[in-house]
Amino acid sequence: MTCLHLPPVPASAGAARRWAAPLLSAELLSADVRDPIILVVSELVTNAVAAEEAVGAVDDIGIELDVDPAGRYVTLSVTDASDRPLPAIPQAVPGNEDHGRGLLLLHALACRHGWVPRPCGGKCVWAFFRCTPAAERSDLGATEPSPCLATQ
Repeated sequence: MTCLHLPPVPASAGAARRWAAPLLSAELLSADVRDPIILVVSELVTNAVAAEEAVGAVDDIGIELDVDPAGRYVTLSVTDASDRPLPAIPQAVPGNEDHGRGLLLLHALACRHGWVPRPCGGKCVWAFFRCTPAAERSDLGATEPSPCLATQ
């Protein structure tokens, strides 16, 4: 598991993408797996920045990326200081809106996702990605990691 802490500023989404890309190695994961995960990293960090701004917090955003050494799964979690729950996944976003697609992308690209409150305040939003074809997943069920391993 690899962790990163970033300030709650818009530039952190790009920094998170640049940090995550080399961790999702091309030798281990194909581009069709890597690229959606990197997109979700960016979206969740963007949402965390907005959540921190909404409550006036200046805490660092925490990001964890756990890549199974065998390339079977990736778990991502992003923490922020807001106690506000995630809104419902939108059914659609009008084409002229310049925001509001992050949770829609999360829902479309992750195998599972959710959020949990942190004991010290704030929340952790997590996503789980399976990286192997269904035929090769027979032993995965018993070894899936728990999301939000660090509840800071």
